[in-house]
Amino acid sequence: MNFRNALAGVAVSDIAASIEWYEALIGRPPDIRPLPHVAGWQFPGGGWVEIFVEPERAGKSTVIFAVLNTEKQLEELAARNIPIIYETPSEEIGEVAMIQDPDGNRIVFAGPLTGVMDD
Repeated sequence: MNFRNALAGVAVSDIAASIEWYEALIGRPPDIRPLPHVAGWQFPGGGWVEIFVEPERAGKSTVIFAVLNTEKQLEELAARNIPIIYETPSEEIGEVAMIQDPDGNRIVFAGPLTGVMDD
């Protein structure tokens, strides 16, 4: 198999509240709304994050965002009043930080990721 990209799916309980939260996090409205209970954001370097209503699984998802500058990302999160629940440097992948969406899904920021973000 030769995979070229991936889509991260995040189960949420309330699509309207979650769209508002992810818009604040990502900084823009969703790129697609293929169904009333689904919204998705595409990223320039590839990949998607899609949120969808599935209350029984809400809060059990994890998404890892590869970022170029974790320190800058943490500053932006602080400016948006999004609390960081975990932060640590990692020799293998650089700085790692974690936040949670309103349902408790884990959103991890890691970077820079060698081999993932190289030009």
